[in-house]
Amino acid sequence: MGRIWIVNLMLILLMSSNLISQDKIKQKREELNRLRREIEIFENKIKQAQKEEKITLELIDDYEKKDNLLRRLISELKQQVNENDQRIKQLKEEILNSENEIKSLKEQYANYVRAFYKRGRTHDLELILTASSINQMLTRTVYLKKFSEHRKRTIDSIYAMQTKLKEQKNELEIFLSKQRELLAEKEKEELNLLASIKEKRELLEKIRKSKQNFQAQLERRKKAVKELETVIAKLIEEEKLRKMKEKREPKIEVPKVEGNFAKLRGKLPWPVDNGTIVNRFGEQVHPILKTVTLNYGVDIAVPENSPVKAVADGVVSKIFWLPSFENLIILTHDGGFRTVYANLSDILVNEGETVKAGQVIGRSGDSFEGSIVHFEIWYERQQQNPELWLSKK
Repeated sequence: MGRIWIVNLMLILLMSSNLISQDKIKQKREELNRLRREIEIFENKIKQAQKEEKITLELIDDYEKKDNLLRRLISELKQQVNENDQRIKQLKEEILNSENEIKSLKEQYANYVRAFYKRGRTHDLELILTASSINQMLTRTVYLKKFSEHRKRTIDSIYAMQTKLKEQKNELEIFLSKQRELLAEKEKEELNLLASIKEKRELLEKIRKSKQNFQAQLERRKKAVKELETVIAKLIEEEKLRKMKEKREPKIEVPKVEGNFAKLRGKLPWPVDNGTIVNRFGEQVHPILKTVTLNYGVDIAVPENSPVKAVADGVVSKIFWLPSFENLIILTHDGGFRTVYANLSDILVNEGETVKAGQVIGRSGDSFEGSIVHFEIWYERQQQNPELWLSKK
């Protein structure tokens, strides 16, 4: 009786999980299609610019945005591949359990059939007629009826489990087929990304030959700096409001940042390994334009795709994109300090995530200025000279 109840419960859970699985698959498919549509928009813009022979900094922006979307698409595909791997493994275990359950139920039924033929058809009637009293006769009749019902339920359970097993095998075939498609698509998009990166690199080489583009990039950088200042000012105000709210209301759980950033002055680990500072903090003479420009951080030259690490424990406050800074991460540390990591090709963390010192949060990219990572340190609204904070090499 207990075994049959468990079988029925398993069938109900299977139907429920299938419904949930189908909804999740639908959501994932919609997300992939949305990313593909956005990629197509930038591909069309790039094709149009190439057709009109417009090689501009804005064209590089379009390549960067398209590559970001491609990376997100590849990341989604990887996640789905991993989820499919887990589901395939789970289905194989479920199929094995179902086969064992069917085997056990069949053995139960076979034992009954052997006992039935051994006793003969008249045994049940004889059991009733040989009762010593009316009460015993009624008890045996009820028992035989329940036993007969139990046999029927056992047969129904065998059929139900066989149906479930067939469904599980069909689902496994679907997942295996989908897995092959996902792996092929992931490989295709990875090749598309490599081709796009190569095209962008070739365009950058052409763009860097024009002095006019250096001036345009300088103007873009000035605008981006103002936007970055606005973003950090907004983060400071949001933090102040949050702290005021915490005082008025019951304590709200927020990511905690351990450590004491202020004590790390002169001891801060570098955001990249084996990097060289090519543009220092403060006023700098532009090597091409010969004009004085302000740098609110340092530019560190590194090989493209180098790991970029958090210099201290913190919380990812903001991830966004700016012209000339490309992909950018802002980390909030204790005591009102923030660090900025820009010119990234890939981002490996999410907003709101707590990170540890030395954790890889992204990878360096190739920009108009070359393969660099732009790094800044802020105390409240004031930029700090990173060279005074970073440990000496």
